[in-house]
Amino acid sequence: MIKIDFKPVDWLPDEKVKTAAATRQMQELVARLADAPKYHTLTTEDRNQLIAEGYAPDLVDNLVLITQRADDLPDDTINTGFNYAAFDTALFSAEHLKAHLQGLTQGCCAYCESYLLASNAGKVGHFRPVELLEKSTSLQQNQSISCSPYYALAYQQENLVYVCDGCNDKHKGGQFPLIGQRFPLIRVEHEQPLLVNPYLDDPRQYIRFDPITARAYPFDLLCAYLMETDELSFTEAETKIWSSPDLLGYAPGFENLPGFSLWLESLSEKKIAQLGKGYTSIEVLGLNRPELVVARLNTLCQLHLAYGQFKQGEHDEFDVFIDALPTLQYRSMCIDVLQSLHHQQRTSPVSASSEKAPPSHEVSPHVAAKGDAFANWFKASLRYCVEESQLMETQRRNLVFLSARDKLYGQKAKEKCIFLPLDWQRDQHKLIKVRSHRNIWETSLSELASSRPMELLNLFTHNQIWAEGPFDALHSA
Repeated sequence: MIKIDFKPVDWLPDEKVKTAAATRQMQELVARLADAPKYHTLTTEDRNQLIAEGYAPDLVDNLVLITQRADDLPDDTINTGFNYAAFDTALFSAEHLKAHLQGLTQGCCAYCESYLLASNAGKVGHFRPVELLEKSTSLQQNQSISCSPYYALAYQQENLVYVCDGCNDKHKGGQFPLIGQRFPLIRVEHEQPLLVNPYLDDPRQYIRFDPITARAYPFDLLCAYLMETDELSFTEAETKIWSSPDLLGYAPGFENLPGFSLWLESLSEKKIAQLGKGYTSIEVLGLNRPELVVARLNTLCQLHLAYGQFKQGEHDEFDVFIDALPTLQYRSMCIDVLQSLHHQQRTSPVSASSEKAPPSHEVSPHVAAKGDAFANWFKASLRYCVEESQLMETQRRNLVFLSARDKLYGQKAKEKCIFLPLDWQRDQHKLIKVRSHRNIWETSLSELASSRPMELLNLFTHNQIWAEGPFDALHSA
């Protein structure tokens, strides 16, 4: 990841009107629900009234009001927001806007720097997710899923990035980890994200690359350790890493680096959290996924050849050589590889150390990201719906699509109900049953996820759908 010099592009006149109107109406609709009672949903009459007042039907039909129960919260909470279909891809992915974002990144993914333009594999994504928020960043824990509070940023250009499917959908998904409070409890600009923003941050302050294995590592963490324990300046710490790439054999967590654990224990919790930005970004974006590491490794040979030509020829300063290198993708890694080669050439050999040798540069087993199996829109759309009379039911649980067209959700006034997010790791193996007007047939979440959005919505519009248990009984509110 490397710094992107962000510049906005002018919206076309009709786009400017549409984006402003959509943003204003979304904010007004959510504000209207501020005093909504718990355990109730929007009925058909409620939605018709909003449409009669002049709100866009696409926004009203995909307006979400649910009372959600989650393991990480002590109480049931009202969750409001919008389903994926409320956001007009023709606006935030308009051709002229997409072309502008491509130009900002020279056709590369804003996160992993893979070149996408030639294969037309890039897309426009949101830095802060607008439809789904997954609050857990640990790949070993279940995600806590809710509607995103950032819906009003759907058309804000500073929140739009040119990305690849691997980074944006298969790994990042709806994750947006941060330190402290989140919008709307505080203003967006006062949040402390743990995800590197290529527009506002200098990514090389947080993430750099091993010149031997081509794997990303948390530079901010290692640099802070060297600066404090060896009393080095930033430039001296940077130079030490380039000159001694064996240090990176201890990445990604550096737990086995001599003295590192003791140093980490001496820090405050706040300081440790602040030093987690590089590590968290690498994990959330999947910057060390095997296929990406292999692609970067293929670039290493070219860099070694380029450096050999630099050494043999008559060139200007080394920094000028790096800046003039005709490389589009993996620019940040190129800097680290060439700087490491250059500094090792200038450094005289050191005597063998009596310290234990660092571990070899092995590629650790790939841990599947939470979004590997299911698309973001799919996870944002589905919830379990449990009516008050069904709280003790353990053999089945109704599954709903959060749209006004769903056969169960929002179609008519009904008893109080709570909504639960799916546990995508556990529930993906559950049997899903569909009752049509003629028969009952069986399917799975994986099969449902392979459907197009409109096909899936039509399925939920005309059929009753549930997941087979067992489930735990639920307590009343």
